[in-house]
Amino acid sequence: MNFKVNKFDLHMHSDHSSDGVLTPYEILTIMRSRGINLFSITDHNSVASASVMKWYKGKYGNKTLYINGVELSLYHGDREIHVLAYGYNESCNKMAGVLECYHRNRVLQTELRVEKLQDLGFKLEYAEVMKAAGGKLPSGVTFLKVLSKYAENRGMLKDYLIGEKSNSPYTNFYFDYFTKGGPAYVDVPLLDFDDTVAKLKDRAVLVLAHPSLYKGKDISDITGDGISGIEAHSSYHTDEEIEFYLDYAEKNNLLITAGSDFHGDRIKPGIFLGGHGCTDLTVANKLIDRLTSMDNGYFFI
Repeated sequence: MNFKVNKFDLHMHSDHSSDGVLTPYEILTIMRSRGINLFSITDHNSVASASVMKWYKGKYGNKTLYINGVELSLYHGDREIHVLAYGYNESCNKMAGVLECYHRNRVLQTELRVEKLQDLGFKLEYAEVMKAAGGKLPSGVTFLKVLSKYAENRGMLKDYLIGEKSNSPYTNFYFDYFTKGGPAYVDVPLLDFDDTVAKLKDRAVLVLAHPSLYKGKDISDITGDGISGIEAHSSYHTDEEIEFYLDYAEKNNLLITAGSDFHGDRIKPGIFLGGHGCTDLTVANKLIDRLTSMDNGYFFI
């Protein structure tokens, strides 16, 4: 493909994610204003943004390349691992089936999380949480917003509302309450890592997202057959971690990608679009080459 990449960002979230803030169009506007001409909106377990972005196909002189993307929440043993799937076809039945299964399981998880929080003494109702989610699957953002509406909950939420965790309240609340070991953790099987990778490995380019977040997990266990790349450049990674993942990718013949994991300032403060720190344009070009060879989902805007 004869396309010159100026700047790029391959990991971000719109309001089609349960914890995203900006609309796809608002993201597109910022991309263009910052000279970013290659990007992918990778909403959590949702491909809705791809349909929205398709509407802008060719409307701005075919100067920006958009790649279909989604961030999948998969379970490897007892750990949640996120995998970025790039270039899927919008009509892919296997992707649709994976996401339908995820949705059903997450609804059950939400019901059980509400019960756990009620047992902890919080005032909360399932119907209220689902209404606040606005048709999307409830996230830590949804739960904290609903919980904080009630005066009787605010004492237990002080750290997140005005205390030491208020700098990133939604993320902190999610990790404190809902991850394994947290007081509102529920053991609901979501999508199995190996099974999902096997289903999608020929339908998309699968990349391990922000690997530094999986502390205690051997990276070789989660970059096996079907995983094509690793997000070495991330707003979460230190310089030392980036060097480690670059070396690991080279030794294991993996693609390298770079993404900011932008959600919006009130969700993840200090993380901005394009803010992954990678200036090596060959990273973007190698992903384009892989997608071109697969003839999968990308288009010009």
